Amino acid sequence: MNKLNNRKLLLVVAAFLGGSVLADEHGHMHHKFPKDVDAFHSVLAPVWHARPGPERLQDACAKAGEMATLANEIRSRNASQLMASICVLKAKCDSDKGGVDAALFDVHEAFHHLINMRSDSPKR
Repeated sequence: MNKLNNRKLLLVVAAFLGGSVLADEHGHMHHKFPKDVDAFHSVLAPVWHARPGPERLQDACAKAGEMATLANEIRSRNASQLMASICVLKAKCDSDKGGVDAALFDVHEAFHHLINMRSDSPKR
């Protein structure tokens, strides 16, 4: 009985989420974000999904300025937490003392917070 309920729940969740994420013929996921959020995502996603290591960290630092600009242009959601996390990333990149990977993780988490936010939430 429990397995049947779990399967039903899984199907309901999959149906609910299926509307917001689509896969193309190559298996890449496409999200239905507002244009301003999608512009930011198009810069963050390749960095975040790259193989962890020195090249990804260098790329994160190279893209941090562009991420800041694009996050600052987000008007459809409150991007203040995302902006703060990018400021920390930029500081870690400038200090050259490590911590870039953790700061990139925080940017990614702040982005997920932003996309899970209701669209009628107060904007900055």
